[in-house]
Amino acid sequence: MDSAISNLYFSFMIPTSSKNRSRRTHDAIPAYVLYGETLNCDSEHLFHIETIAERSQLHDWHIRAHQHIDLQQFLLLRRGSATIRLDAEERTLAGPCVVVVPSGVIHAFKFEPGTAGLVISVAIPLLTELIGADVDLPIMLDHPSAKPIGPSLSESTDIWPLGEMLLREFGRSAHGRQIALRGLLSAILGNLLRLMLDLPGSEFHQTGTRELLGRFRELLESQFRQHLPISRYAIQLGISESRLRRCCVSLLGKAPIEIMQQRLLLEAQRLLRYTSMPVSQVAYHLGYEDPAYFSRVFSRGIGTSPRRFRLHAWPTSTTDLLS
Repeated sequence: MDSAISNLYFSFMIPTSSKNRSRRTHDAIPAYVLYGETLNCDSEHLFHIETIAERSQLHDWHIRAHQHIDLQQFLLLRRGSATIRLDAEERTLAGPCVVVVPSGVIHAFKFEPGTAGLVISVAIPLLTELIGADVDLPIMLDHPSAKPIGPSLSESTDIWPLGEMLLREFGRSAHGRQIALRGLLSAILGNLLRLMLDLPGSEFHQTGTRELLGRFRELLESQFRQHLPISRYAIQLGISESRLRRCCVSLLGKAPIEIMQQRLLLEAQRLLRYTSMPVSQVAYHLGYEDPAYFSRVFSRGIGTSPRRFRLHAWPTSTTDLLS
């Protein structure tokens, strides 16, 4: 890793002010540029690719709970297996499989020794530039997911040879390197989208309302702590409340209010599990004026009180995750 530090950054990156960073978390949740590293550089200019083994071998194949701010990650697991945790969801998958880790999602991996694959990390400004006007990619990238790829899909995709080419190009210092990296990364994103669209049960098969759902989720991510009525979101989107409801139900099977409530509960679980905030402070942080009301909402949604959740939550600390 150290030998590649000078190659981490694209000079064509579009700078983004730190004022635009909307995802922040409590200091108790580990947040890295790359796992275990705090570089004295601006992560907005980061692009990095490495094999799964390169970093995980240093940690006994065990990447503990952490998150990345303003950085998206993709894991392309070709052979072997891994126990994968994305926020509160955990599953064990064997390769080939694809893992999408959006910015801000708390994640951890415990790999089977010898697991083969790639980890691609891309700064959000670069990702936004590469996506351009594409409608489908932003929605796909906003969802944390870990999905197996069947043998037929694995054989039909170009994602594996493209990943190998990207890894080789990343290690070079040659003329045209930035153009080649950009082109290969775009091709991988295109192949990744095709894979996700081809997977059975993919929510991205419907095309009519995907862009609207993406805009709603973007608004929700920046405003969920304000507890706005759904009608306010509809007004911001320039549509009727009933149309917004039809969009959410058709793609996700959930009403907008359910999506908002789940986002609040997800953030509450993150704070209770990974920080030492008192329950009352968690409530205020999430926009609840009455901690007792927050406790009732949490108990109704999760099935246990915030204090009991924290007491019995797995892991009991950030160092226990997947241990």
